[in-house]
Amino acid sequence: MHPPSFQPISKRPILKLPNCNTSSTLSSASRIAVWVVMNVEHFTFGKLGTAIQPHLNSQPEIANYGWRDYGNRVGIWRLFELFAELEIPVTAAVNGEICSLYPEIMDGIQDYGWEVMAHGINNSTGHSEMDCLTEAATIDKTLELLKQATGKLPKGWLTPGFSITESTFELLHAAGIVYTADWVNDDQPYWYPLNNDNKILAIPYTIEANDISLCLSNRFSGEEFSQAISDQFDQLWLDGESNPRVMAIGLHPFIVGQPLRMKYLKKCLLHIKNQPNTWLTTGEKIYNLMLDNS
Repeated sequence: MHPPSFQPISKRPILKLPNCNTSSTLSSASRIAVWVVMNVEHFTFGKLGTAIQPHLNSQPEIANYGWRDYGNRVGIWRLFELFAELEIPVTAAVNGEICSLYPEIMDGIQDYGWEVMAHGINNSTGHSEMDCLTEAATIDKTLELLKQATGKLPKGWLTPGFSITESTFELLHAAGIVYTADWVNDDQPYWYPLNNDNKILAIPYTIEANDISLCLSNRFSGEEFSQAISDQFDQLWLDGESNPRVMAIGLHPFIVGQPLRMKYLKKCLLHIKNQPNTWLTTGEKIYNLMLDNS
C-alpha cells in the first residue's frame, strides 16, 4: 500500500458536475456535489466503542452502549422521515450485521431509497490487525449479508474506524467494490491506483464535517453544529466557482438522531438544499459520473 500521489487542486482539470439548480427552474453546471453519509452501525455488547461519556467504562458498560443503541431503536426513524421530507438522498454506510440483527432498519433503508455502502461486519471489529485471509473473509461476509438484504452488491466501502490494512484496497477491488470513502484528504474524487493497472475511486469523506468530531470531540451545541456544516458548505460552494468540489457530511443516528439536534440538522440541510448550483447526490452517482468522465 502507498499514500495517494500528490496533486495540488490548483493544477487539476476542471471537475465537471451535472447541470443542476435546486432553487430555480434554470439549469446550470453545479459548483458542488454534496453526499450525506449516514453510518448505520452495530456495536458488540461488552466492547467499548464510541462514547459520549468515556469515563463510564466499567464492565459491563451500559450507559454509552445504550446511547449508541438509541440510534437504531429510535434515532434512525426520525432521520428516515427528515430526509424524505427534504427529498435529500442518503448514502448509508451499513455494517453487515445490521442485516441480521435489525432487519427492520434494512427494510427502512430500502423503503426510503437510501443507497447502501458497505461499512465492515460491525463497528467493534476493525481490520488493522487482520491477516489477509481473515480480512478477505470479513469483506466477503459483509458484502454477502448486504447483497442478501438488498438484492444488490454494494459499490462502495467505508472501513470501520478507518482501520485499514496494507491489503484492504486490493481486497475490496477483488470483491467488486469500485469506490472507497476511506480517504479524507481532498475536495474532489480521484482514482487511487492498485496493482496490475487496477484502480478504485476515492470519494472524499470527512472527519471535520462529521457529527462525531463536532458534537463529541468539539462538544458543539446543536446551533454550533448546524453553523459548522453550513460554513463548510459555503466555502466549498465559493471554491466551486473556479473548480467544482465534493462535500461529505458524516452522520450517525445515535448523535444527530437525538431529539436535541434534529431541528439544527434540518436547518443546515435546508440551507444547503436552497443554494443554487448544488447537486445533492450519492456515492454511487459520483462514481458513475467519474467513470463516464474518465
